[in-house]
Amino acid sequence: MALSGNKKFFLVMALIWFLVSYSIFWFIGGACTNIFSGGKCLSAGALDGFRGIPIIGSILPYDTWSSLMFFFAPLTGFALCYFVIRWFNEYFETKVASSLLFFVLLVIALYFGYMINLAWHYGNNAALAAERNGISVSLYFCFNESTCSNDVDTVNKEYAAQYQSGQSTKLVQFLPVNYWPELRKSMYLIFMLGAIAAWLPFFVLELYEKQKES
Repeated sequence: MALSGNKKFFLVMALIWFLVSYSIFWFIGGACTNIFSGGKCLSAGALDGFRGIPIIGSILPYDTWSSLMFFFAPLTGFALCYFVIRWFNEYFETKVASSLLFFVLLVIALYFGYMINLAWHYGNNAALAAERNGISVSLYFCFNESTCSNDVDTVNKEYAAQYQSGQSTKLVQFLPVNYWPELRKSMYLIFMLGAIAAWLPFFVLELYEKQKES
């Protein structure tokens, strides 16, 4: 089925926006000139001064794009989210997926999705540690990265003291999972930013259509 003029125009604009957003992600990922980072990374360290800024610092990756997967991650995130939003709006004959509410839900789902990934990965480590040492090991998610180690160490010492004093029959310990550093060193962050970028053209189009109607 041939696309209408408006749909063709929107598709072209979305493609241009993808190229622009991809360039931005490539820059904040070090602007590496080799897909395996064997070449020079032109902007490596250029954004270090922004890492301490709340919110902004939380979406700046620690590492350069060190493998082929980093180069594909924003493409995958953008394409997946773009087609899901378009399908949702067309199938249900709505513009809900172009709204700010959907954006909030999308961001929450993406952050929560990575938490599930961390829980699965470190949960296996916790299970192995528990089996090896004969203790109960649980995960402790930290969202204040500067105090994570101290917080978990304090909790572990308290449980160890309870066990040694006979207040508890089994030693309980926690394995720290420092969420923000884990996210910023993962290619999932680039995937997530690509998905968020895909929502923006739909939102802009919806604003334009509302303004045109009024």
